[in-house]
Amino acid sequence: MGLTPMYRIVANEDDITTIIQQRFQSLRITDDLGFESDLLELALADHIPAYPIAIPPTGAELQVYLGYDNDLQLMGLYVVDEVELSGWPGQMTIRGRAAPYDATSKGGKTSLQSQKSRSWEKGLQLGNVVRTIAREHGMEAAISTSLDSIVLPHFDQTEESDLSFLVRLSKRYDAIAKPGGGKIIFAKRGEGKTASGQDLEPVTLKATQSTNYSVTIAKKDAPGTVIAYWHSKKNARRIPITLGKGEPTRRLRHWYPDEEAARAGAQAELDKRARGEHKVTITTPGDTRFQAEGLIDLAGFREGVAGQWLITRVEHSLSDAGYVCALEAEKPNQDSESDDDDPDQP
Repeated sequence: MGLTPMYRIVANEDDITTIIQQRFQSLRITDDLGFESDLLELALADHIPAYPIAIPPTGAELQVYLGYDNDLQLMGLYVVDEVELSGWPGQMTIRGRAAPYDATSKGGKTSLQSQKSRSWEKGLQLGNVVRTIAREHGMEAAISTSLDSIVLPHFDQTEESDLSFLVRLSKRYDAIAKPGGGKIIFAKRGEGKTASGQDLEPVTLKATQSTNYSVTIAKKDAPGTVIAYWHSKKNARRIPITLGKGEPTRRLRHWYPDEEAARAGAQAELDKRARGEHKVTITTPGDTRFQAEGLIDLAGFREGVAGQWLITRVEHSLSDAGYVCALEAEKPNQDSESDDDDPDQP
């Protein structure tokens, strides 16, 4: 690009960039759709025994900005929870996560890891449950509009952390549940939208901009047919909802309280299987627009590679070698076909 990669780091509202620059070695940010919190790793040279780097306290909030020249973008808020000292030569690696594993020193956020027991009564909306948990931890909630009003059955949270409980809910509804930027994010996977429901603008990536790429097409992950069941009290029997077609066929184990919930569960499973059929990994010069759940348009590649992809994981790496992004992506959700439901099937 002919531009100079730059960074900025703010610790507990104090800009410490100048201090960091004196010992800076590398910076890596991992933005993932998985259930692990987003991760910051900052490596510093600790090679002068007479002047060792002071060990930072856990709980410090770090805001990290990346970009080129003076055009920097906020990449997230991370809470320091781990410091590694290694050698030789001496090095300090500071790790921070978007999830507060410890109470923060400035922001008033509390750990999402503490186990608790409680019951969530039937009829609560998913969005209200997420907002309640976020408030309890001094955080905000960001929830997809397509998920917000889903009515939940009864859930017991027994000796289970709030983060684990949210992950359990997200798996049921094919969603992302993770902390990020001081918020609890609960977003529908594969839609290419922000948690507030706004479309994410696709980023075009030309073949000449990529260092390397790899595409895997796995037919064993074909979506096939998904069957979910809901229990009809009126008819005193279970009723199937069938989506997709062909093999393999998967029957979801747990029953749903009503037809709407069963259809949503079947669609979530079908979407997840369809996305996993095509996967791509690609390395490219750094770009702050790349983010998990964002869309990329691959242009100038051969058939089977070119087209639109949904980013599932991105690593932003900055060092003396420059600013590089490593992407993993899959196909976004597609409109699914459904078979006619057979209410007479057991």
